Amino acid sequence: MLKSGSGYLVKSFLKHHVIFTEGSKGEEAYVLLEGRVEISGSINGRKKVFAVLKPVSIFGEMALFLGDQARTATAVAMDDCKVVIINSYDLEKYIEQSPQIVATILNVLVSRLKVATKRALQVPNLHISVCRIFDLFAKTGQMEIPYDHAVRIISDVFLVNASQLQDFLKQLAADGLISIEGSGGKRSIVLLEENFLERSSLQR
Repeated sequence: MLKSGSGYLVKSFLKHHVIFTEGSKGEEAYVLLEGRVEISGSINGRKKVFAVLKPVSIFGEMALFLGDQARTATAVAMDDCKVVIINSYDLEKYIEQSPQIVATILNVLVSRLKVATKRALQVPNLHISVCRIFDLFAKTGQMEIPYDHAVRIISDVFLVNASQLQDFLKQLAADGLISIEGSGGKRSIVLLEENFLERSSLQR
């Protein structure tokens, strides 16, 4: 393990090495720089491969967002891999230095939320889902999200019309929970509450 030029820990894993296992405790996330990582879990006693990640991908990030909860999957190096290791104290700084990682995290959070909803056999509630996503960002101190990217990803994943989602964002802005700043393709959603989910629940 060594320090990268930006001060973050960089670690190499040999092919077939188990990076972490489902059910274990974790306090770190990983940004894959080289190689491939298989993400899998146990469903009805059988192994299910959820994804094969390639650079640049983030995984294990729910350990940062959800604190002491157990890992929800197993990560195994499919090749010799190199990763950046990030803890909760590093995340905000890393996002500031690597703005593109915000889009990656947003994709992961929305996809995870959709999978969790399917497992619970529930119909996704757009309002609750959006508030949960924003709450996870707020909990890490990441209070600004690219507007167009958020609208595109969330509307695609939850199969809703973009205008419907934009109307809900306008309502959140009217409630004083977010502001929509900038213009054109450079708009941003700025979260105005750190306890976003709690405050949004009070507003409903």
